[in-house]
Amino acid sequence: MNAPQIKRTLLAVLLMLLLVALFKEVARAQSAAPATGMLRGAVATAAPDGQSYNVPGASLKLKSQTKVLDAVTDDAGEYQFKALPPGEYTVEVSVQGFKTASKNVTIVAGETAVANISLEVGEITATVNVTSATSIGLQTNETAPTGTIKQSDLQTLPLANEQLLDAVPLVPGVLRGPDGQINMNGARMSQSAMTVNSANVTDPVTGDFAINLPIEAVQSAQVLTNPYAPEYGKFTGGVTAVETRSGTDKFNAELQSFFPRFARRGGKWNGVEAFTPRLAFSGPIKKKKLWFMQSFEYRYVRTPIDNLPPDKRDTGLESFDSVSQLDWDINPSNHLTTTFSLFPEKLRYVGLNTFNPEEVTPNYKQRGFFWAINERRTMSSKAVLESYVSVKKFDANVFPSSGEQAMNFTPDVNTGNFYNRQDRRSTRIDALEIYNFEPPKFAGEHFMKIGVGLTHTTFDGHNTSNTVRVLRRDGTRSEQIDFVGNGRLRRNTTEFGAFFQDKWTINDRLTVEYGVRLDRDNVASSNNVAPRLSFAFAPIRDGRTVIRGGVGLFYDQIDLNVASYTQSQERLITQYGADGRTALAKQLQRPILQNGEYLTPRSVNWNIEVDREWLKNLFVRVGYQQRQATREYIVDPIDSATGANILALNNSGKSRYREFEVTTRYTFRKNDQINASYVRSRAIGDLNDFNSYFGNFQNPIIRRNERSLLPYDAPNRFVFWGNFAVKYGIIVAPVLDLRNGFPLSNIDEARNFVGERNRAGRYPTFASLDMQIMKKVSAPGRYKEKYRFFIGVKVFNVTNHFNPRDYQGNVASDGFGGFYNGVGRKYGMKFQMEKK
Repeated sequence: MNAPQIKRTLLAVLLMLLLVALFKEVARAQSAAPATGMLRGAVATAAPDGQSYNVPGASLKLKSQTKVLDAVTDDAGEYQFKALPPGEYTVEVSVQGFKTASKNVTIVAGETAVANISLEVGEITATVNVTSATSIGLQTNETAPTGTIKQSDLQTLPLANEQLLDAVPLVPGVLRGPDGQINMNGARMSQSAMTVNSANVTDPVTGDFAINLPIEAVQSAQVLTNPYAPEYGKFTGGVTAVETRSGTDKFNAELQSFFPRFARRGGKWNGVEAFTPRLAFSGPIKKKKLWFMQSFEYRYVRTPIDNLPPDKRDTGLESFDSVSQLDWDINPSNHLTTTFSLFPEKLRYVGLNTFNPEEVTPNYKQRGFFWAINERRTMSSKAVLESYVSVKKFDANVFPSSGEQAMNFTPDVNTGNFYNRQDRRSTRIDALEIYNFEPPKFAGEHFMKIGVGLTHTTFDGHNTSNTVRVLRRDGTRSEQIDFVGNGRLRRNTTEFGAFFQDKWTINDRLTVEYGVRLDRDNVASSNNVAPRLSFAFAPIRDGRTVIRGGVGLFYDQIDLNVASYTQSQERLITQYGADGRTALAKQLQRPILQNGEYLTPRSVNWNIEVDREWLKNLFVRVGYQQRQATREYIVDPIDSATGANILALNNSGKSRYREFEVTTRYTFRKNDQINASYVRSRAIGDLNDFNSYFGNFQNPIIRRNERSLLPYDAPNRFVFWGNFAVKYGIIVAPVLDLRNGFPLSNIDEARNFVGERNRAGRYPTFASLDMQIMKKVSAPGRYKEKYRFFIGVKVFNVTNHFNPRDYQGNVASDGFGGFYNGVGRKYGMKFQMEKK
């Protein structure tokens, strides 16, 4: 490390030590606390969609033999009573339109009792006005509702890899693209954000999602395609906000998928194909005071490419994911949560397909950890201070899987070895303070947030490449690329962020959320001010119709592979004659920042939608949204005015996404529901985006940029999913995904594009019906009262529809125009054991 790096590291360590000292001082202060207790909890009700919603504005009375105390639930539907003498109490809750509910609680000195109360709907007459506080069908005061993936969804739905990201594409506007990455709101994965307990967990170098969590560790995940709240920043697409599970006063244990699945290749059994055991357990360390949650997952998976030779057709994955969490009620006013995660992973033969055999594919390794501390301090009955500190270390290696030979691109099947090698080390330290408060009422009720954050990131590594050749059909060279330079990359950044937002409930029919965000970093060195505004309006007092909309300016972060681009290797490109030996021209391409300065990518997003409960328990949403992004980083080979050849990095990239959505949800019986959505969309933008060529798995052949359909454009998409309880304790969960195929390009034998890019047609229509069937089984004998089992089967692509992943677009190939590598019908088992 150099002197500035050492200073910054020492400052970060000092900050952490000061925070630890603060926490210890708070712990010591407990001993001086008065001999009183505290009561807190939430008031909720079950909506027709099967979900539980907290009820703001509920009136509470806390009764003892000597006194009666009053309180009202806040904007989040939560309440608390502080400084209570020990003893027996009764808490009563009343809300217009609901039946009065009560619960007996015991207050113990120095401890916090938790009493969550569920309300039942009362008989509503024509004289009752259903307001935002009492509407159970629609949340009339939410200006930008989210797609929520619950723990129960992750266990019930047929997920191919049983990971969170498998479920995210069920949300309208979210799509898994041809590269396997998640595209949200028409944006690439690197343009969206992912948080775990409010901490950023993306890779600071590429911007991609870079953490794996066992699904048992996930309490819920909110998918925000229109996150107008200014507390969300550093993205231009969408946000996936994950909350992890906490322990409770009851010990709980879960064990899943501990039976291996064996592989059959070429008509013979060939070892283990998959072994993915998961273990999770949680409970109290000290009841009503300190709780823990621990989750482990080991994954060993071989995924076959069926049209390759039986002994050379498997990609490989091996990973170990761990999440540990402690929750501590320090005193009646302070709650602390700390989360620690490990996520090492190894991938073999990445990108193995019809045209890339094992020898020309890379391997990938990642390792690191994520540690976060969250502290929530109740300052008063109307103010809460939240403190967040997190450290994320993420190291990654990309290297050839087989050797160091030159890589040959041919019209049919590529040969040689993968050409690129990366060794990256990065560390990010985040600190954030958020002050939540309710100011005095003025023209309605307000709930405000003010936040200030600081982030420091370090990056160091090497990115070197071997020779690449482009071969003609007869095997002669048409082009060769050699790389010059040591490939050493290094860049550190410091970022500052601040925001203000106000959720203004003007009356029971209109809520407006507005605010502004400020971001600055030492790469672009500019102040990025992002105002945002959204609203929710109930035009009819029956609470069954809500009009929502919003508009906002969003600024992305500048990833460190972009910030260090000018340190990349130069490219010596040689063109050859028909004999493949005579050099016709040579040019040295230098990596240059074309406009001489970095600008922060940004987008303007807006939407309008109408939510309506047309019939009892039948909800329909019709909406339109648009995302217009500018200043996107692209790479473009150009000849400068001086005659020099450069591979320019510039901010001229643009993209546009438009979406029309119709979504329905019907809930019947108790928790059974069906969901269906149709999305009509169009995604257009510049195709030479930086990460497509300089991401984890690089592409050495870079032609001139074009503006056309984006690779993940799917004009029409229909998704149906749900879960139904049938006879004999059986639960059926189907998922149907229908969409247009992704756009295609054609190339010639020199790998120049033929015609306009991504306008040569499309893949066949994608259609996949997946299903999971589970049955609950009681444990035998004396274990019946303690344990329960869930046994099931998963079937993917039930109809065995041909969904190809590879297209031969080289006009010089005999197989030109062919589609390959379809994923046929697949089976899997589901086994889960839980402690009651």
